[in-house]
Amino acid sequence: MMKERMAYLIICMALILTAMLALMLGTQFYSLSQLWQALTGSQSAILSTVLNFRLPRIIAAMIAGGMLASAGAVSQSVFRNRLADPTILGVTSAGELFMLVGSLILPAFALQKQLLALIGGLVAFALLANRKTLRQPYQLIIVGVALNLTFMALTQLFTKGINVSSALGFNGITWSSVYSLLITGFIGLVAVLLMAPWANDLKLPDEQLSSVGLPVSAMRLGLLALVVYLSADVTAAVGTIPFIGIIIPNIARYFVGHDYQTILPFSMLSGAWLLLLVDTIGRIAVLPSEISAATIMAVIGGPFLIILIQRGGFHGIKAR
Repeated sequence: MMKERMAYLIICMALILTAMLALMLGTQFYSLSQLWQALTGSQSAILSTVLNFRLPRIIAAMIAGGMLASAGAVSQSVFRNRLADPTILGVTSAGELFMLVGSLILPAFALQKQLLALIGGLVAFALLANRKTLRQPYQLIIVGVALNLTFMALTQLFTKGINVSSALGFNGITWSSVYSLLITGFIGLVAVLLMAPWANDLKLPDEQLSSVGLPVSAMRLGLLALVVYLSADVTAAVGTIPFIGIIIPNIARYFVGHDYQTILPFSMLSGAWLLLLVDTIGRIAVLPSEISAATIMAVIGGPFLIILIQRGGFHGIKAR
Protein backbone atom coordinates (compact mmCIF):
# COMPACT_ATOMS: atom_id res chain seq x y z
CA MET A 1 0.00 0.00 0.00
CA MET A 2 2.81 2.41 0.87
CA LYS A 3 4.55 1.61 -2.41
CA GLU A 4 1.36 2.42 -4.34
CA ARG A 5 0.88 5.73 -2.52
CA MET A 6 4.47 6.74 -3.17
CA ALA A 7 4.09 5.82 -6.84
CA TYR A 8 0.97 7.99 -7.17
CA LEU A 9 2.63 10.86 -5.33
CA ILE A 10 5.74 10.72 -7.51
CA ILE A 11 3.84 10.56 -10.79
CA CYS A 12 1.55 13.46 -9.77
CA MET A 13 4.54 15.59 -8.83
CA ALA A 14 6.33 14.63 -12.07
CA LEU A 15 3.25 15.57 -14.09
CA ILE A 16 2.96 19.00 -12.45
CA LEU A 17 6.70 19.69 -12.82
CA THR A 18 6.74 18.61 -16.47
CA ALA A 19 3.71 20.78 -17.25
CA MET A 20 5.46 23.79 -15.72
CA LEU A 21 8.61 23.10 -17.74
CA ALA A 22 6.53 22.70 -20.90
CA LEU A 23 5.07 26.18 -20.34
CA MET A 24 8.56 27.62 -19.91
CA LEU A 25 10.43 25.85 -22.73
CA GLY A 26 10.18 26.49 -26.46
CA THR A 27 11.70 28.65 -29.15
CA GLN A 28 11.73 31.29 -26.44
CA PHE A 29 12.39 30.51 -22.79
CA TYR A 30 10.03 32.08 -20.26
CA SER A 31 10.98 32.16 -16.60
CA LEU A 32 8.46 31.63 -13.82
CA SER A 33 8.49 35.37 -13.10
CA GLN A 34 7.70 36.12 -16.77
CA LEU A 35 4.85 33.61 -16.75
CA TRP A 36 3.48 35.20 -13.58
CA GLN A 37 3.69 38.65 -15.15
CA ALA A 38 1.84 37.31 -18.19
CA LEU A 39 -0.93 35.92 -15.98
CA THR A 40 -1.25 39.25 -14.19
CA GLY A 41 -1.61 41.09 -17.50
CA SER A 42 1.72 42.90 -17.82
CA GLN A 43 3.18 40.62 -20.54
CA SER A 44 0.49 40.31 -23.20
CA ALA A 45 2.81 38.85 -25.86
CA ILE A 46 3.92 36.04 -23.56
CA LEU A 47 0.35 35.40 -22.47
CA SER A 48 -0.74 35.10 -26.11
CA THR A 49 2.01 32.59 -26.86
CA VAL A 50 1.22 30.51 -23.78
CA LEU A 51 -2.55 30.50 -24.28
CA ASN A 52 -2.60 29.97 -28.04
CA PHE A 53 0.33 27.62 -28.57
CA ARG A 54 1.82 26.01 -25.47
CA LEU A 55 -1.17 25.43 -23.21
CA PRO A 56 -3.41 23.68 -25.80
CA ARG A 57 -0.49 21.47 -26.77
CA ILE A 58 0.18 20.56 -23.12
CA ILE A 59 -3.44 19.70 -22.43
CA ALA A 60 -3.77 17.68 -25.63
CA ALA A 61 -0.60 15.69 -24.88
CA MET A 62 -1.78 14.84 -21.36
CA ILE A 63 -5.25 13.77 -22.48
CA ALA A 64 -3.95 11.73 -25.41
CA GLY A 65 -1.29 10.07 -23.25
CA GLY A 66 -3.83 9.06 -20.63
CA MET A 67 -6.20 7.69 -23.27
CA LEU A 68 -3.51 5.67 -25.07
CA ALA A 69 -2.13 4.18 -21.86
CA SER A 70 -5.63 3.25 -20.73
CA ALA A 71 -6.44 1.72 -24.12
CA GLY A 72 -3.28 -0.38 -23.90
CA ALA A 73 -4.05 -1.61 -20.38
CA VAL A 74 -7.63 -2.51 -21.30
CA SER A 75 -6.59 -4.32 -24.48
CA GLN A 76 -4.07 -6.33 -22.46
CA SER A 77 -6.82 -7.42 -20.10
CA VAL A 78 -9.07 -8.47 -22.97
CA PHE A 79 -6.39 -10.40 -24.86
CA ARG A 80 -4.67 -11.56 -21.63
CA ASN A 81 -1.43 -10.47 -23.26
CA ARG A 82 1.04 -7.87 -21.96
CA LEU A 83 2.05 -6.97 -25.53
CA ALA A 84 -1.44 -6.07 -26.74
CA ASP A 85 -1.78 -2.43 -27.76
CA PRO A 86 -3.96 -0.63 -30.34
CA THR A 87 -0.98 0.77 -32.24
CA ILE A 88 1.05 -2.41 -32.60
CA LEU A 89 -2.09 -4.41 -33.44
CA GLY A 90 -3.05 -2.17 -36.37
CA VAL A 91 -6.05 -0.40 -34.84
CA THR A 92 -4.67 3.14 -35.16
CA SER A 93 -3.14 2.57 -38.63
CA ALA A 94 -6.52 1.26 -39.78
CA GLY A 95 -8.09 4.42 -38.38
CA GLU A 96 -5.64 6.59 -40.32
CA LEU A 97 -6.37 4.64 -43.52
CA PHE A 98 -10.13 5.06 -43.16
CA MET A 99 -9.71 8.76 -42.34
CA LEU A 100 -7.71 9.21 -45.53
CA VAL A 101 -10.02 7.24 -47.81
CA GLY A 102 -13.10 8.84 -46.29
CA SER A 103 -11.73 12.33 -46.83
CA LEU A 104 -11.20 11.49 -50.50
CA ILE A 105 -14.61 10.00 -51.29
CA LEU A 106 -17.00 11.53 -48.76
CA PRO A 107 -18.20 15.12 -48.29
CA ALA A 108 -17.10 16.77 -45.08
CA PHE A 109 -19.41 16.33 -42.09
CA ALA A 110 -19.29 16.84 -38.33
CA LEU A 111 -17.00 14.47 -36.41
CA GLN A 112 -15.86 12.94 -39.71
CA LYS A 113 -12.36 12.04 -38.53
CA GLN A 114 -13.56 10.53 -35.26
CA LEU A 115 -16.21 8.40 -36.95
CA LEU A 116 -13.93 7.16 -39.72
CA ALA A 117 -11.13 6.36 -37.25
CA LEU A 118 -13.63 4.46 -35.11
CA ILE A 119 -14.84 2.41 -38.09
CA GLY A 120 -11.26 1.63 -39.08
CA GLY A 121 -10.42 0.48 -35.56
CA LEU A 122 -13.46 -1.77 -35.46
CA VAL A 123 -12.48 -3.34 -38.78
CA ALA A 124 -8.96 -4.02 -37.49
CA PHE A 125 -10.23 -5.67 -34.32
CA ALA A 126 -12.74 -7.73 -36.30
CA LEU A 127 -9.88 -9.07 -38.43
CA LEU A 128 -7.64 -9.62 -35.42
CA ALA A 129 -9.81 -11.02 -32.66
CA ASN A 130 -10.70 -14.65 -33.21
CA ARG A 131 -10.59 -17.69 -30.96
CA LYS A 132 -7.16 -18.83 -32.17
CA THR A 133 -5.33 -15.52 -31.72
CA LEU A 134 -7.03 -14.89 -28.38
CA ARG A 135 -5.67 -18.18 -27.06
CA GLN A 136 -2.13 -17.83 -28.47
CA PRO A 137 -0.31 -14.57 -27.65
CA TYR A 138 2.46 -14.98 -30.20
CA GLN A 139 -0.04 -15.37 -33.04
CA LEU A 140 -1.87 -12.27 -31.84
CA ILE A 141 1.27 -10.19 -32.13
CA ILE A 142 2.29 -11.62 -35.50
CA VAL A 143 -1.16 -11.09 -37.01
CA GLY A 144 -1.41 -7.63 -35.44
CA VAL A 145 1.94 -6.52 -36.82
CA ALA A 146 0.99 -7.88 -40.26
CA LEU A 147 -2.28 -5.94 -40.16
CA ASN A 148 -0.48 -2.80 -39.03
CA LEU A 149 2.02 -3.01 -41.92
CA THR A 150 -0.78 -3.73 -44.38
CA PHE A 151 -2.83 -0.71 -43.35
CA MET A 152 0.28 1.50 -43.39
CA ALA A 153 1.18 0.27 -46.88
CA LEU A 154 -2.35 0.94 -48.14
CA THR A 155 -2.18 4.45 -46.70
CA GLN A 156 1.11 5.05 -48.53
CA LEU A 157 -0.42 3.62 -51.70
CA PHE A 158 -3.32 6.07 -51.63
CA THR A 159 -0.97 8.98 -50.99
CA LYS A 160 1.64 7.80 -53.52
CA GLY A 161 4.26 7.46 -50.80
CA ILE A 162 3.69 10.88 -49.24
CA ASN A 163 3.68 10.78 -45.44
CA VAL A 164 0.35 12.28 -44.45
CA SER A 165 0.89 11.79 -40.72
CA SER A 166 2.82 15.07 -40.65
CA ALA A 167 -0.52 16.84 -41.08
CA LEU A 168 -1.43 15.59 -37.61
CA GLY A 169 0.49 15.74 -34.35
CA PHE A 170 0.61 18.32 -31.58
CA ASN A 171 2.31 21.07 -33.55
CA GLY A 172 -0.26 23.76 -34.28
CA ILE A 173 -3.13 22.00 -32.49
CA THR A 174 -6.04 24.36 -31.91
CA TRP A 175 -8.32 24.88 -28.96
CA SER A 176 -11.25 23.44 -30.93
CA SER A 177 -9.37 20.14 -31.31
CA VAL A 178 -8.40 20.26 -27.64
CA TYR A 179 -12.01 20.81 -26.56
CA SER A 180 -13.17 17.88 -28.69
CA LEU A 181 -10.41 15.64 -27.32
CA LEU A 182 -11.14 16.81 -23.77
CA ILE A 183 -14.85 15.95 -24.00
CA THR A 184 -14.42 12.57 -25.68
CA GLY A 185 -11.43 11.75 -23.50
CA PHE A 186 -13.29 12.54 -20.29
CA ILE A 187 -16.15 10.26 -21.32
CA GLY A 188 -13.77 7.47 -22.29
CA LEU A 189 -11.60 7.67 -19.19
CA VAL A 190 -14.61 7.69 -16.87
CA ALA A 191 -15.87 4.60 -18.69
CA VAL A 192 -12.45 2.98 -18.18
CA LEU A 193 -12.64 3.49 -14.42
CA LEU A 194 -16.21 2.20 -14.26
CA MET A 195 -15.37 -0.91 -16.30
CA ALA A 196 -12.12 -1.71 -14.45
CA PRO A 197 -13.79 -4.57 -12.49
CA TRP A 198 -14.52 -6.26 -15.84
CA ALA A 199 -10.81 -6.19 -16.66
CA ASN A 200 -10.12 -7.95 -13.35
CA ASP A 201 -12.83 -10.53 -14.01
CA LEU A 202 -11.31 -11.45 -17.38
CA LYS A 203 -8.20 -12.76 -15.61
CA LEU A 204 -10.26 -15.89 -14.82
CA PRO A 205 -11.04 -18.61 -17.39
CA ASP A 206 -14.16 -18.01 -19.47
CA GLU A 207 -15.75 -21.23 -18.23
CA GLN A 208 -15.41 -20.14 -14.61
CA LEU A 209 -16.91 -16.73 -15.33
CA SER A 210 -19.82 -18.26 -17.25
CA SER A 211 -20.51 -20.67 -14.40
CA VAL A 212 -21.26 -17.75 -12.05
CA GLY A 213 -23.49 -16.03 -14.59
CA LEU A 214 -21.17 -13.35 -15.93
CA PRO A 215 -21.70 -12.39 -19.61
CA VAL A 216 -18.12 -13.02 -20.75
CA SER A 217 -18.63 -12.20 -24.43
CA ALA A 218 -20.50 -8.98 -23.65
CA MET A 219 -17.78 -7.92 -21.19
CA ARG A 220 -15.01 -8.59 -23.70
CA LEU A 221 -16.83 -6.83 -26.55
CA GLY A 222 -17.63 -3.86 -24.30
CA LEU A 223 -13.98 -3.45 -23.33
CA LEU A 224 -12.86 -3.86 -26.94
CA ALA A 225 -15.31 -1.16 -28.01
CA LEU A 226 -13.85 1.10 -25.34
CA VAL A 227 -10.31 0.43 -26.61
CA VAL A 228 -11.33 1.33 -30.16
CA TYR A 229 -13.13 4.45 -28.95
CA LEU A 230 -10.12 5.72 -27.02
CA SER A 231 -7.54 4.99 -29.72
CA ALA A 232 -9.78 6.33 -32.52
CA ASP A 233 -10.27 9.67 -30.76
CA VAL A 234 -6.53 10.11 -30.31
CA THR A 235 -5.81 9.05 -33.89
CA ALA A 236 -8.35 11.52 -35.24
CA ALA A 237 -6.83 14.37 -33.22
CA VAL A 238 -3.06 13.81 -33.38
CA GLY A 239 -2.41 10.67 -35.47
CA THR A 240 -0.73 7.44 -34.42
CA ILE A 241 1.59 7.56 -31.40
CA PRO A 242 3.02 4.09 -30.78
CA PHE A 243 4.06 2.04 -27.73
CA ILE A 244 2.55 4.12 -24.91
CA GLY A 245 -0.07 1.42 -24.41
CA ILE A 246 2.67 -1.19 -23.98
CA ILE A 247 5.22 0.72 -21.92
CA ILE A 248 2.97 2.32 -19.33
CA PRO A 249 0.76 -0.62 -18.22
CA ASN A 250 3.78 -2.90 -17.84
CA ILE A 251 5.57 -0.31 -15.72
CA ALA A 252 2.35 0.24 -13.75
CA ARG A 253 2.22 -3.44 -12.82
CA TYR A 254 5.64 -3.13 -11.24
CA PHE A 255 4.70 -0.12 -9.09
CA VAL A 256 1.03 -0.70 -8.19
CA GLY A 257 0.46 -4.44 -8.67
CA HIS A 258 -1.89 -6.39 -10.92
CA ASP A 259 -5.28 -5.03 -9.87
CA TYR A 260 -6.75 -3.14 -12.84
CA GLN A 261 -8.58 -0.82 -10.46
CA THR A 262 -5.15 0.56 -9.56
CA ILE A 263 -3.35 -0.14 -12.86
CA LEU A 264 -5.81 1.92 -14.90
CA PRO A 265 -5.78 5.21 -12.93
CA PHE A 266 -2.01 4.98 -12.53
CA SER A 267 -1.68 4.34 -16.27
CA MET A 268 -3.77 7.42 -17.03
CA LEU A 269 -1.47 9.65 -14.99
CA SER A 270 1.72 7.98 -16.21
CA GLY A 271 0.63 8.04 -19.85
CA ALA A 272 -0.22 11.74 -19.55
CA TRP A 273 3.22 12.43 -18.05
CA LEU A 274 5.17 10.34 -20.58
CA LEU A 275 3.57 11.83 -23.68
CA LEU A 276 3.88 15.37 -22.29
CA LEU A 277 7.55 14.75 -21.51
CA VAL A 278 8.23 13.26 -24.95
CA ASP A 279 6.43 16.10 -26.74
CA THR A 280 8.30 18.72 -24.70
CA ILE A 281 11.65 17.09 -25.53
CA GLY A 282 10.69 16.96 -29.19
CA ARG A 283 9.83 20.67 -29.18
CA ILE A 284 13.25 21.77 -27.92
CA ALA A 285 15.63 19.06 -29.17
CA VAL A 286 16.34 20.55 -32.61
CA LEU A 287 15.27 24.20 -32.38
CA PRO A 288 13.88 25.94 -34.37
CA SER A 289 12.51 22.68 -35.83
CA GLU A 290 11.11 19.81 -33.77
CA ILE A 291 10.87 16.02 -33.55
CA SER A 292 7.40 14.51 -33.42
CA ALA A 293 6.27 12.66 -30.32
CA ALA A 294 5.48 9.62 -32.50
CA THR A 295 9.10 9.43 -33.68
CA ILE A 296 10.53 9.64 -30.17
CA MET A 297 8.07 7.05 -28.85
CA ALA A 298 9.05 4.68 -31.67
CA VAL A 299 12.71 5.04 -30.66
CA ILE A 300 11.86 4.38 -27.00
CA GLY A 301 9.22 1.72 -27.51
CA GLY A 302 11.09 -0.56 -29.90
CA PRO A 303 13.86 -1.50 -27.44
CA PHE A 304 11.32 -1.74 -24.60
CA LEU A 305 9.27 -4.26 -26.58
CA ILE A 306 12.36 -6.29 -27.45
CA ILE A 307 13.45 -6.44 -23.79
CA LEU A 308 9.93 -7.39 -22.68
CA ILE A 309 9.79 -10.28 -25.14
CA GLN A 310 13.31 -11.49 -24.35
CA ARG A 311 12.66 -11.51 -20.62
CA GLY A 312 9.23 -13.11 -20.75
CA GLY A 313 9.31 -15.20 -23.89
CA PHE A 314 6.17 -15.67 -25.96
CA HIS A 315 4.54 -17.82 -23.30
CA GLY A 316 5.58 -15.62 -20.36
CA ILE A 317 3.86 -12.42 -21.45
CA LYS A 318 0.30 -13.16 -20.43
CA ALA A 319 -1.27 -10.30 -18.49
CA ARG A 320 -2.51 -11.03 -15.01
